[in-house]
Amino acid sequence: MIRFTLLAVLGVALATRTAPAGQLPGTLNFRNVTSARIVSTTEEQANNEKSVEFGDFDNDNDLDVVIGNSYSDFGARINKLYRNDDGIFQEVTGAPVIAGFDVAKVTRGVFLRDYDGDGWLDIAVINGQNSNASQLFINKHPFGVFSHFDDVGGSHFPNAGNGGAANSAVSIDADQANGFDLFMGNSPNSAQNRLWLNDGAGFFIDVTGTQIPAQNEYTMDVAAADLNGDGKLDLLQSAFSNFPNRILYNDLPGTDSTGPGDFQFTPNGGQVLADPVAGENAMEPGDFNGDGFVDVYWSNVGSASADQVLQNTGNDPANKAVFVTLPIETLPASVTDIVSRKATVADLNGDGRLDVFVMKESNSNSRPTVLRNTSVGGVISFVDWTPAPAFPTGHTHKGWHAAAFDTNNDGDADILIGGWSGDHLFENVPPAQFQEDELTSGVIPNLFNQSPAAIEGFTGEDESDTFAIENLTAAAFLSVVLNGVDDYLLEILDGNDMLLATIDRGGVGTEEALQFAPAIMPSVVKVRVTTLQCANGFSIIGDCGVGILDFLELLSAWGTNPGHPADFDLDGVVGILDFLALLSNWAEPPHYVVEVLARDG
Repeated sequence: MIRFTLLAVLGVALATRTAPAGQLPGTLNFRNVTSARIVSTTEEQANNEKSVEFGDFDNDNDLDVVIGNSYSDFGARINKLYRNDDGIFQEVTGAPVIAGFDVAKVTRGVFLRDYDGDGWLDIAVINGQNSNASQLFINKHPFGVFSHFDDVGGSHFPNAGNGGAANSAVSIDADQANGFDLFMGNSPNSAQNRLWLNDGAGFFIDVTGTQIPAQNEYTMDVAAADLNGDGKLDLLQSAFSNFPNRILYNDLPGTDSTGPGDFQFTPNGGQVLADPVAGENAMEPGDFNGDGFVDVYWSNVGSASADQVLQNTGNDPANKAVFVTLPIETLPASVTDIVSRKATVADLNGDGRLDVFVMKESNSNSRPTVLRNTSVGGVISFVDWTPAPAFPTGHTHKGWHAAAFDTNNDGDADILIGGWSGDHLFENVPPAQFQEDELTSGVIPNLFNQSPAAIEGFTGEDESDTFAIENLTAAAFLSVVLNGVDDYLLEILDGNDMLLATIDRGGVGTEEALQFAPAIMPSVVKVRVTTLQCANGFSIIGDCGVGILDFLELLSAWGTNPGHPADFDLDGVVGILDFLALLSNWAEPPHYVVEVLARDG
């Protein structure tokens, strides 16, 4: 009678099995779709320095793009505006959409913001000293339909739109009062930075003399974030050459600040960050380890300087953030051995961690780098996850800046590069995908210098799966990310099964990740996945699932049986309570996904 009842209930349980594979973090890959999805009408010149900004200026639920265009030696360039029509970026520079936008300038920043408070995005253009004054283009939308941008010139800006010798800019709500304001980082020749506050209607007031420090420095780049956690946006001021990198705190507690938007009373003109002797710097904020403190990615084009991560560990007694420079090994060689430009911070694969996309300016190898965030347990780590087909090794896709956003409304972040010569779009697409039993002899086909691969499999406790990568060159590197609900050991072996590298970062559900870049890569490398512990503690037979074999094992142990694995409640008896516990945890063996990228450095 007991057996009949149990089997009857079991029939219900079998009908409700679920597999956890769909709950795993997203994979990551890109392909170049420039020719299919960017329609450019402005002829490009060589050697462009660009800033890229996205926003929906026509309110059609597609994100559009504006690009500010300049030249490093102050030669004028034409800015560009792209309208996104169902994923196709059609250039609309000039009349009738934005008359006057196609006049050559030296633009150091462009921003899509609602400056006049009417719910529609306008465009601010911050120009450098050898060009026209900065400009504001107001969005016109009669009867709720976008029509065009009205060039109001510099009439809404102080000093006839002259923001000084602008080299960079940010547009933030600095004073938490009337919408988006403008901060200009100025250069060269020891020029003064400037701060303009918005009155809420798109007219700006110059508060430079009272609300930011007087500085005789050379600002290379600026960014904004709440670095000390007081709810106000602070400024990261990156310098050129041997000028210091600084934080300008917004309304720093404990000072004589007049309120939000007052950066003047930061002690000693701001907090100095890291090494001040590097070249052309840019700093991008982001909480890389999920601890609630905003860290900094510092990209650096100094010939003897590598990119760095500055970890924010909290505030000191003066309410300033304390930063620790992480070891150079935190980052791969692709951003420590090669000249970098600006970085873009975004969650590229939807796993809740901020990744970093780094632009390059090297004349020998300028391929950008996708830094996939693999931080676990508060420890910051990254691996190079740059697919070779989209970003080949060599002098390709050189540029200053890129934007990461969903260009085609498919739910993930794509990348649009403002290139040194031309704009480029890279769509976020799935990698090559395999089931473990589809791989002949465990070999991952067509992997080296191709798309990354994601293999779905499962192993029982103390069991392993091994996958081989063939035809590697001596200069190759290998990045591996492993996700699943169990506790895994990840190992890298050579073709003779000699252990080369290994990692186990914790217990059940902890992602394993490593980048293997030896001085000389073997021609054949293997990736071995071993399950150390089942997340489902009710797996009697050790396959980490709970199913019919576990049920049969429980039946065979029925009755007084102290110490048996089926005695879940540890009362010395395998009985009805143990069966009910088994039933409530019924599930197929859990899947893991191991992702592998192999390419030349």
